[in-house]
Amino acid sequence: MDRRAVLRGLAGAAVAAPAAGLLGAAPAAAATHYVMATEQASGRILRFNPAAWSSGTVLWKAPSITGTWTNLSDVKRRGTAKWGNVMLVTSSGVGDYLGRAAMIDESAIGSSRTGGIVWQAAVDGNPHSIERIEGKGAIVVATSKGPTGSAGGGGLHLFVPSTNGGKPGTRAVKFYGFPGAHGVIYNQNGFVIAVGTGEVRLYGITGNGSSTRLAYRTKLTFSDGAGRAKVGHDILPDHDGSGYFFTSSYNVRSLQLVYAGNSWQFTSSQVSGADHVKAYTRLPNGVRTWVVPGSGEGDWSRTIHFSSGNHSKSGARFYRVRYYTTAFG
Repeated sequence: MDRRAVLRGLAGAAVAAPAAGLLGAAPAAAATHYVMATEQASGRILRFNPAAWSSGTVLWKAPSITGTWTNLSDVKRRGTAKWGNVMLVTSSGVGDYLGRAAMIDESAIGSSRTGGIVWQAAVDGNPHSIERIEGKGAIVVATSKGPTGSAGGGGLHLFVPSTNGGKPGTRAVKFYGFPGAHGVIYNQNGFVIAVGTGEVRLYGITGNGSSTRLAYRTKLTFSDGAGRAKVGHDILPDHDGSGYFFTSSYNVRSLQLVYAGNSWQFTSSQVSGADHVKAYTRLPNGVRTWVVPGSGEGDWSRTIHFSSGNHSKSGARFYRVRYYTTAFG
């Protein structure tokens, strides 16, 4: 089945726009809702306007496209008290899966779109996602595999500063095992949410500064069907509603975190049965965007998909797409 065809029909008001919309005649509000994407062929973070598609603006370029900087896998923007707006970036690496995580001060990026790194660390196990804990300054990196690429591993690496809001150390103070961990995000109720193989997990946050830690709270289990892989690929906010979207090997699902009785619980419902979607979210104007590999593509795509019309870039290898914002959700 053609994955792109399946996703074009995704639910509700997000049906494809008329052909004119593909030429830039989208609603005026759409012009303000930029997206950014990790592009692995060139090792760059690019920004696009879905309503007036062009070659894109280069936000930042990695120091290399080899070694630990190979295959940019995640980017998020966050506001900080010390550095202003920053970009959080991971790259998966190659070979033994030793990759990299970094925090980039946007105001310190040079005219060549390089530099600005205020913190970075080598992270083993195929780094796929990164998040910064608001108010603490701690950084969480999700890796899908164990050390040197062990398929049975994966988990969350926690890097903490000596005092709240400072620069974290370059070595993780704690590793929380979570097989297949691919996505991690901060929830402003004071939680970290992560998705991995067959589970979405909720972690509380304890302590301050160098004593900051995660504490497991609850989980949602999911299955993609008998005999099918059930690897969770990504989790993003729904910017036109509440809650989140998470993707897995054969599904896109919505996710809500609700307080029920005396505890927090997850609820979930299917959005699509499309397979191997790498990222999926909805912009504030209701336009949905996603990345899914097409025929002849690997774990990447040369196309960023929108419910208002798809856009491709020759030679590109897009891995993830995000709404260009510092907001958590």
